[in-house]
Amino acid sequence: MKKAILTLVVLCCIGLIAGCKSCGEPAELDEAMANEAAGDASFNGIVSVGDTISQYRETEDVYVDGEQTEYVFIFRSKECWERMLHDVENDSAALEDFYVAADDLMYYIYECGQKLQRMGVKYHNTSADKTVFCQGDIAYVPQDSCDCGVLIVKPGCQFEFVDLMDFLYGQEYSEQ
Repeated sequence: MKKAILTLVVLCCIGLIAGCKSCGEPAELDEAMANEAAGDASFNGIVSVGDTISQYRETEDVYVDGEQTEYVFIFRSKECWERMLHDVENDSAALEDFYVAADDLMYYIYECGQKLQRMGVKYHNTSADKTVFCQGDIAYVPQDSCDCGVLIVKPGCQFEFVDLMDFLYGQEYSEQ
């Protein structure tokens, strides 16, 4: 019974993150989705990263143009959550701590999404097991599937990963 409840909690957490809609999807995604709908054989499998939990899909790689500053909200991958849960599933005290930490993280993830919306910037959502591609062969791959933060892609495809807490409360990234 505990495993079923734990799995449900983890999936709900992942669903909350995956259910967030991305602001200003790139034109390439719209074109690719239109090509898929039209039956175009050249469709390369790119789908919107804002899929809802009712159609639960893994997040996809993100493509940015590198001509303007864009933000990519990166959150823990499904595999990270499952690994963390597996590590504590037989220890009730550690399991309780896991739930508290997961709940706190969900709050901060919500706050980060709210901050990005208030900033009025173009941003995308994806998980830490995906790649962020910029013009040509320039790409950013998170170091760990448990990374959680905001990747700032500046013009010219300059990547800067900012930890979730630093993005929320760091002076350099505060809203003015």
